[in-house]
Amino acid sequence: MGRAARYDDVVRTLLIEPLGSDLVALAQCTALDASIFPHPSLPPVLDARIPSVLVARMGTEVIGFVGGVRRGGTLDIVGIGVAPEHRQRGVGRALVRAAIASATERQFSKIVLHVSTGNEAAVLLYTNEGFRITRTLRGYYSARRFPNNGDAYEMTLSL
Repeated sequence: MGRAARYDDVVRTLLIEPLGSDLVALAQCTALDASIFPHPSLPPVLDARIPSVLVARMGTEVIGFVGGVRRGGTLDIVGIGVAPEHRQRGVGRALVRAAIASATERQFSKIVLHVSTGNEAAVLLYTNEGFRITRTLRGYYSARRFPNNGDAYEMTLSL
């Protein structure tokens, strides 16, 4: 998904870079994914069809990730997460912007992602970055683990 980019955090410098073959970072991503979501979002990223994962680091610690799959001319974001203690500091926004920059550089025509209708902070972030709700997917997630009966929005950004 592109070259390394630096984003200034309030306290430290955040580095966003491709995961590459860094097994320690992969393990950190997997652990972070398991601690954030009630279902894994990263196992598909291990599939050879997944072209890229970007990680956000502070020092040697992976504090966030975004993974995407190419589907024709579309980048489908299959997982994005930020460690809870690093939220509301711009890490998620930096990851989204890095994914957009990479998709633009690679000449994708659009980016698609899915988000729980109950995740108001994420919906606001994506909307502020130019994504639009294209449809509501009823029962997309487990109703026992997600609000609003597990409903999700499909959100799209045209590039």
